[in-house]
Amino acid sequence: MSPPAISVVIPFYNRRDEVCRCVESVLAQTLPNGQTFEVIAVDNGSTDNSAAALSKYGIRVEPCSRRGPAAARNAGVARAGASIVAMIDSDCVADPGWLAALIAPFSHPDVLCTGGHIEGFDHTRGVAFFAHVAGILDQEKLFNGVFCFPPFFATANAAFRREAFLRAGGFDEELLVGEDADLIWRVLDLGGRMALCKTASVRHKFRNTFDGFWRQALEYGEGAATIFARHHHRMGRRVCIEWGNLLMLAILPAIIVAKLFATGHPFHRKSRIYDLIWRTGFTFGRLKGSLRHRVLFF
Repeated sequence: MSPPAISVVIPFYNRRDEVCRCVESVLAQTLPNGQTFEVIAVDNGSTDNSAAALSKYGIRVEPCSRRGPAAARNAGVARAGASIVAMIDSDCVADPGWLAALIAPFSHPDVLCTGGHIEGFDHTRGVAFFAHVAGILDQEKLFNGVFCFPPFFATANAAFRREAFLRAGGFDEELLVGEDADLIWRVLDLGGRMALCKTASVRHKFRNTFDGFWRQALEYGEGAATIFARHHHRMGRRVCIEWGNLLMLAILPAIIVAKLFATGHPFHRKSRIYDLIWRTGFTFGRLKGSLRHRVLFF
């Protein structure tokens, strides 16, 4: 039997129902010209019988004892049999045509990695809607570069040439946030380019509680500062201050008070509260990371 054209890696931890839906959506994919693909689900130490639930799908389920998405993805790539490795998070569901669209740019030999569109499952209200509107995982925005960062992709929906991935050293397993940017910049250092695949779409489960939203903002902020400290030579600076963000933090409380007395859709009255929570958490996370790594990034 010839090796698969594509390996799809799905890391998971205690998401039995979510990872089953993800696997089902991936198995429903089709590739042109009779190409085949394999699915490798990587169990990152689950205790909810997720691995047993996946046994009915006939896919490979591999263990990874070291915790963290970077370690789990590395384990999946190490076991992959294809020259192209696609990645999707376990709380995502792939739309029809996702895989074919995501790998199409690899027909150009200089393409080393690709990224596709990420949309929320339910972005009609509350925190999840704000996450969608704010473009927290907007791949097009990341592809164009965020703030002072060079372009990168979130690996909730991305693919790599396996050879380039391995030559770059894979994900840094010490990083719990920002490991995607760190890897992609090292991959591109090999000489090549990345490609945005707008029609390669997955639906992602955004955090939908204030507590989860706050913790995510802190994690992303600290992760951004860590990545800045590690790659500041790419930005040509050791100090990076987002003055627009600080200005918004200063005026948002007054805007929130004004919105409380405004008419219209309830979400629009609450949206600035979500904005304040996100900006405050993200800024505190940046400051924490800056102190840890002796840079100034906020």
